[in-house]
Parts: sequence; C-alpha cells; structure tokens
Amino acid sequence: MSDLTQAVEISGGIFALMMATQYGTRHFGWHKIAMPILAVSGFGYSYLKDAPTDHNSVALYLVGAAIGLVFGVLAYASTAMWADRTAGEIMTRCGGAFVAVWLVAMVARIGFVWAVSDIPTFQTWVGEHMMSMHLTTEAIAPFFVIWALTMVAVRVVGLVVRSRALRTQFDASRIAAVTSPMMSRTAG
Repeated sequence: MSDLTQAVEISGGIFALMMATQYGTRHFGWHKIAMPILAVSGFGYSYLKDAPTDHNSVALYLVGAAIGLVFGVLAYASTAMWADRTAGEIMTRCGGAFVAVWLVAMVARIGFVWAVSDIPTFQTWVGEHMMSMHLTTEAIAPFFVIWALTMVAVRVVGLVVRSRALRTQFDASRIAAVTSPMMSRTAG
C-alpha cells in the first residue's frame, strides 16, 4: 500500500467516523466521549508503538501536537452545546464549520503526502529538511497520528468541561424550581 493510499484511508476513516458520530444534533453522553477517543487511539497505537523516539523525532511530534491543538480548539469552537431542559440532556450540534475544520485537517494531511509522493521539487525540499534535522521517514506517520489524536482529545476534553458546567447549571435551576414554590407557600 502506498503512503498516499494509507494517508487517504486513515485520514478519510477518521473524517468519516467523526462525521458519522458527531455531525448534526446529538445527545452528548459517555458514548460521544469514548467513541472518538477509542477509534483514534486504535489508529494511534498501531502507528505509535514503533515510532522513533530520538530527540528530533520528538520535536517533530510536538509540532504535530501543536497543530492538533489548534485544530482541536477550532473543532471545539465549532460545536454548539446546550442543556435541553425538557429532556434533561446535554446536546451538541455540529454543522458546516465543524465539517470545514475536519475537512481542512484531512486535506492538509493528504495533500502533504500527495505532494511528497508526486511533486519532485517538494519531495526534494522535504527530504533536504528531514536530513538537516536528522529525521527519518518513519517519523512522518506518527506526526500525523499525534496531530489527529491531539485534535480529538482537545475537542473532547473541552466538551466534557463545558457539559459538566451545563449539567451543574441545569441541576441548580431544577433544584431552585422545585424549592421555590415550597418556600413561597411557607413564607406566607
């Protein structure tokens, strides 16, 4: 399997999973937390278990994590979240902006691999930079996996924090609504 085919399958698979499980209006529960983390972690394990761990490769991975952080914040910001008071559930809505963030991330990954595979001048430029930084080609796939893992993790952590705050507000307003009528009857 070529690097480009592999990049399309992995990036496309992550994109398809995120769209199938997150796009639209959905109930936010543990399954929405566990599913993306477990799926991307499965990809992650297969690519990170044998990843080079020399100083330069680790520096490259940190760059991947930083890019993932930026995309994760954008994915988080493009996810609306609220407490549905009638159903008592936390809800999310992901629309066009969410799709755009994931699409740009996917196209960037695939575009890089395509350019390295099919554009000789870009291939030479990347090769020269990798040699000057003492990087091997084995560090490229882990770079992209760390980017994707970080992107998913940042979004999920942000949503968990926001859902807990919404749940606390929702529970407090329900308690206030229940105790308020009782207090007005006893005060008079």
